[in-house]
Amino acid sequence: MNQLLAGFPDEVVILEPDDTLEQRAAKLVTAARSAYDVSLVTEALRDLPAGSTQTLYLPERQGKDSSAFPVDRRMCEIRLAPLPQTGSGRDQDAPMMAILRRNVDCPYEVAENRRLAYQDPLTGLANRRSLTRALDQELQRLRLEPESGLAIIYIDLDEFKKVNDLGGHDAGDDMLLRVAACLTLTLGEFGTAARIGGDEFAGMLPVASKEAAHEIAERILDGFDRIRLEIADRVFTIGGSIGVAYLAPGISLDDTDPASLLAIADRACLRGKRFGGRSVQVHSVVSGDCAANEMALRDLPEPGSFRANELALYSMPIVCLRRQQFCGSEILLRLQGERAEGLSSRAWISAAERSGFIAQVDAWTLDKVLDVAERSPVRSLLTMNVSAESARDPNFRDCLFNRLSPNPLLASKLCLEIAEKDFLREPVTVENFFQFVSDLGCQTAIDDFAGHWPVLSRLTALRVDWLKLEASLTQQVVEAPAKTAILSGLVRAAHELGIKVIAKHVETAAEASLLKELNVEAAQGFYFGRPEPWPEAS
Repeated sequence: MNQLLAGFPDEVVILEPDDTLEQRAAKLVTAARSAYDVSLVTEALRDLPAGSTQTLYLPERQGKDSSAFPVDRRMCEIRLAPLPQTGSGRDQDAPMMAILRRNVDCPYEVAENRRLAYQDPLTGLANRRSLTRALDQELQRLRLEPESGLAIIYIDLDEFKKVNDLGGHDAGDDMLLRVAACLTLTLGEFGTAARIGGDEFAGMLPVASKEAAHEIAERILDGFDRIRLEIADRVFTIGGSIGVAYLAPGISLDDTDPASLLAIADRACLRGKRFGGRSVQVHSVVSGDCAANEMALRDLPEPGSFRANELALYSMPIVCLRRQQFCGSEILLRLQGERAEGLSSRAWISAAERSGFIAQVDAWTLDKVLDVAERSPVRSLLTMNVSAESARDPNFRDCLFNRLSPNPLLASKLCLEIAEKDFLREPVTVENFFQFVSDLGCQTAIDDFAGHWPVLSRLTALRVDWLKLEASLTQQVVEAPAKTAILSGLVRAAHELGIKVIAKHVETAAEASLLKELNVEAAQGFYFGRPEPWPEAS
């Protein structure tokens, strides 16, 4: 036997029939030059099925913990093969040949690397490579079973940068984990959710129709709306823009590939971001889409490239419900000119916030509003929205102080409002700003107030005059008694704190009448008048 094995290319150890399991284990550990626990190898040999070829791996290098299989060690692979025997001995006592191969990759490390190659390390979702492979498999299935459709979903989170900037990267990671959990729950066991980089996610799900694809995307956005991340005294929310590439049942898949479908969904997502985010854009894929290099999509101009003559101010009436008469105006900023076509003000203002240009926009608006208020003898209220960036900007505060400190009558005509979401993110900044402008004589408002507890709990210490209700609190209030009861409670609570209420998005006489019964002081919406160009600011 020894002469036969002398020319064998691998190192071989013969385990004799009369060797005990402990002796066999010791031989293997010695041959492998390993510090692995002999008793553990003995147990492994005892558990091996008799009469079949098996493989063991022992770490070659010595370590403090020899009872583990550390994935960073090189291994000795031991293949155990039974040898023919004569007589009627038991299988466990049969001679065995152990073939040793040194310096091989640890199989556990190989398996882990394979897993990591297809998994996002932070969220545990599939990564782009894994999603592409799964999508390719799904396309192959659709070629055989063309009766079902498929939605390819691309998601770009809105205002995620603020979470990182204000809460730190740990908060950003926590938000990404919550987004991942939302996607996993919404897409379910038949869908695939993936993080494909930064704050961009994607997924796919078999669907029956374009309407079903749109509904799934809306459910994802609804799930995002429910996310609340509390870090110290801040509360972060998240939104998203979603693009969907929809493959209808029976569509030709000859020129379709995963990369092109993801690109189509990505471009649909970009169209949504042009309209201000938190939107769903569904594109029904037709033959030739994947072969095309580009789809029609105009670039969003850089916020800093806007010129003053492209900005215009509009006014929207605010009506006192008790007296049924005009009592003020909300001043809105609009983009005009050739580049404004198909681009909402919300879209470019969001871009201006991301680029840090928004404080200049607010300062321009403030100057125009104060110029009009200074010329007008009427003491009606003028409200304008201020970003959190402007609230903390010292130049913006200097502008307010220089214009208003010598003229308290002018200050009394101005109401500065900050969105609830900005207050949730930067409560200290907003509280300090409201204190500052209140001391100048201005009124203040929380815009898009949705009744969140972190805001309610701070109202007692906040210098705020108005709450402007978010649309969801006032829409369909006539048909929903439960919503009426909730709204009534919020209005009473505000009044007990000395805060007045403005209802937004009022569209019918019935809504206006009910809001009046609930003692809401003022309202605005299409029922009272749409935004119109503000000629006084020309």
